[in-house]
Amino acid sequence: MSDRILKVKYTCQHPSCVVFCKKGELLMSEAELAHCSSFFEDEKMIRSPKHACRLGYSQPFEVAEIEVAELSDLNGVPDERDVVRDPIANLMAEHNMVLEKAQKVEEMLTARDLDGLWTATNDLDNALHLHSGIKEEEVLFPMLKDLVPFGEGLIICINEDHREIASLVHSFREALRDDTINDKVIGSALVALRSHVRKEDNEFFAFVKRFVTDDMNEPIMTALEQAEKNFVPKEAGERMPDEEKAAERHKFHSKTLAAKEIALDTCCH
Repeated sequence: MSDRILKVKYTCQHPSCVVFCKKGELLMSEAELAHCSSFFEDEKMIRSPKHACRLGYSQPFEVAEIEVAELSDLNGVPDERDVVRDPIANLMAEHNMVLEKAQKVEEMLTARDLDGLWTATNDLDNALHLHSGIKEEEVLFPMLKDLVPFGEGLIICINEDHREIASLVHSFREALRDDTINDKVIGSALVALRSHVRKEDNEFFAFVKRFVTDDMNEPIMTALEQAEKNFVPKEAGERMPDEEKAAERHKFHSKTLAAKEIALDTCCH
């Protein structure tokens, strides 16, 4: 096989793809194209090559057109180590990963699988902690606070969303210890999470990225990568009842039922 360089026009088939790789062009050798095509029976499908997707995973790409690259196409083509590193685009792409974790929680919820929910919500909690609690709140936001108009107020609103979602996931997990699946709590968490992602992607990040200059990209990306490297995911552990908290919940529910009975006894009909 020759070493000709091809220009491949493609469309990403990932259902949640929103940034960077939805549509575009790749320059790749015939050998590389053959390798990426080998993962599918459909001749129009290839697996995305390294660094093509900002999400960091291999995605299914549908090929729209292939042609031999001209010399003008090759001029100025960067080495893969010089690919533009955009921290805002990377954080937006990570939302897909977080939403995939949420999707797994919903699958376990449908199956009424207590142990599956215990594991899936722990994975979601870890993803939220790294993405929202560390990468956004500890790395990005401090750099934006004095840079973006009304930055401090905007960041407070985003952080409040983070706290609400984390608190709901934690409450749901605590109930799982008592073999209780609290549909309303996890439902609220997932609705709040999807609403928050839309808010960040369509409003917050769309606004703040105008103030992140090119010379800021590399330092922020380096800090984000270091944060991910240092992150130690929390183990799910055993889904054991917490006797003290279970007693508190039982006491609270008993008082609630007693209050309802008193209200019924004194209510006029």
